[in-house]
Amino acid sequence: MVSGSTAAETAGTLIAKQGDDVPNVPDEPLLPPPAPEILDYLARQPGAQDTIDGILHWWVLDSCIRNWAPKIAQTIAQLVERGFLEEKPSSDGKIFYRISPFYLSTFQQPPSPRFNSDDEG
Repeated sequence: MVSGSTAAETAGTLIAKQGDDVPNVPDEPLLPPPAPEILDYLARQPGAQDTIDGILHWWVLDSCIRNWAPKIAQTIAQLVERGFLEEKPSSDGKIFYRISPFYLSTFQQPPSPRFNSDDEG
């Protein structure tokens, strides 16, 4: 160790001395997806353990559903408002959504020609 240095080097790791003017470095770099989703699930279910397939189907999917649920509800409401979807209430009070007949008919019409024969040439 060099006398007067602000950090000691041990096995390739810099260990800052307390009180040194060293910028704060995060303990871990930001984790790429789906790491946050996996950790989110485990924070809510700390005793959980599973296989790769189980993690994919339950942990990551659960987190994605939780994150997307508010956005999906908002998007469905907008699609209904704009006439793309229609609501169909069921006898038990649940609301089902389906494509509106008007919007569906726009897909079932034959494509309009891009130009007519007089435009060629």
